[in-house]
This record gives sequence, structure tokens and C-alpha cells, in this order.
Amino acid sequence: MSIPRKATTTLAVLASTLMSATPPNLTAQDLDPVTVAERLRTGLREADITGDNDALARMVTLARRAVTALPDDAIINHYMGFALYRLAGPIMDTDVEGAIVIAREAQSFLERSIEIAPIPESHALLSSVLGMQIVSDAEAMTLGMLSDSELAKARRLGPDNPRVRLLEGIAAFHKPEMWGGGHEAALVHFLAAIELFADDDPETPLPAWGHAEAYTWLGRTYDAMGKADEARAAYERALEVEPGYAAVRGQVRRSAQMHRRSNAGGS
Repeated sequence: MSIPRKATTTLAVLASTLMSATPPNLTAQDLDPVTVAERLRTGLREADITGDNDALARMVTLARRAVTALPDDAIINHYMGFALYRLAGPIMDTDVEGAIVIAREAQSFLERSIEIAPIPESHALLSSVLGMQIVSDAEAMTLGMLSDSELAKARRLGPDNPRVRLLEGIAAFHKPEMWGGGHEAALVHFLAAIELFADDDPETPLPAWGHAEAYTWLGRTYDAMGKADEARAAYERALEVEPGYAAVRGQVRRSAQMHRRSNAGGS
């Protein structure tokens, strides 16, 4: 998701601080895994919807505390990886090295979650954080194959999982057409994800994020294809799903600016 440079700078500083922080020691008796996992699920969702970096910081800290106390709980490891994924993504454009460090740590927690009890989203997120680490052609060959393999596992484990299709679409959006990506490929995944979200009702505390995000990425894809009306409609649907979704409001402004410049250049 594209966010303003000032916000990405703030996130980069936040990420550096959180990566060096040592979570307080807790025992397993201090935490109920299901309660904490649900707190992480709802807290990460709220931080994403509101665009609140401080709330994201609190969730990363809580996840570190939880995974320190409950290292063998699959869903806690999953949410630790997911929290780091949320932290790494927005700073890729301003602090690639920092984002890669975070992505590698996310990878370790997602791999641990899969080792204990795999769910589709863990494989799909692992694919995403592997993709974040690709910064050269050599890495595209090695990490790219691993990333594709994890997506394939996610699809087999959750063929009707909308978050898997959403993450597959994001990967396609950023991947060159020669490697099976591109905007047309991404569009197919985002439309499929949106259709699957209509029947999405995961049990607590399994992942339940992504509905408004899917519409936002659909809008971004239409923008990239020069389809302003379709993009606007997608952003409007995202706000119907989540009226307070900060990311889509910023995307609407950038979309309008982009199309104004395009129209001015063509006149």
C-alpha cells in the first residue's frame, strides 16, 4: 500500500526501535493463547484501518511478549509474523535494508507457525515476505522460486481463502509479466478475492483481514491500467466496507492527482 513519505519515515524509525527492543519476560501462565491471539487480530486490524503507527507499535510489542511466553503456539507465531509484515511493507520504498531485516524476522516466525500447525495465510504471508527480500536478479531466481512454492502451498491448503488470493494478487501486481505477473494477472486475483470475501467467516482467532484492502488494490490496479472510473468505483466500495480506512482515502487523492496530470498531458 502506498503511503506518504513522512509516514514511511516515521515507520522506519519505529521499525528500528522495535527491532532493537527486548520484550519483557513472561511465563505461559500469564497469557491465554486464544485471548491474546484475538487481541492481536483485532488490534492489527484496527491499526491497519486507521493507519495508526502507534497502535501498530503496540501490537508488535504485544506480539513479541506473547511469542516469548508462548513460543510453541502456532497462531501466536503467525500473528508475530503478520505484525512484522505490516511493519515492513510500507517502508520498502524508503528503507529497503530495514524492511528486508524485518521481512527476514517475519519469515522465521511464519516458518515456525507452519512447522507447528500450518494455515493458508501463514504460507501466503511467507511467500510475501520472501518476495520482499528480492532485490537482485539472482535473488529473483532463488527466493522467487521459494515464494512461488509457498503460494502454491497456500492455495492447496486454502483454495477458497480470500486472503491467499489477495496476497497472490499483490505479488502479481509487483511481478513482471515475463514472470507471470502484471496488472492483468493481478486483476484476476483481486476480483476472485473480492468474490470469496462475500462468504468469509473465519473462526476466532483465525485471520479475518483484507476485504477493504482487496478493493483498494483493485483500484490501484485499475489506476495502473488507466481506468479512472473503475478505480474510483473500487475505492468507493473499499470505503463502504471500511468507512474509516485511511489507506484508501490517501489512495483516492493520489489517484485523482494522477489522472489530472494524465488528462492535462493529453490535452
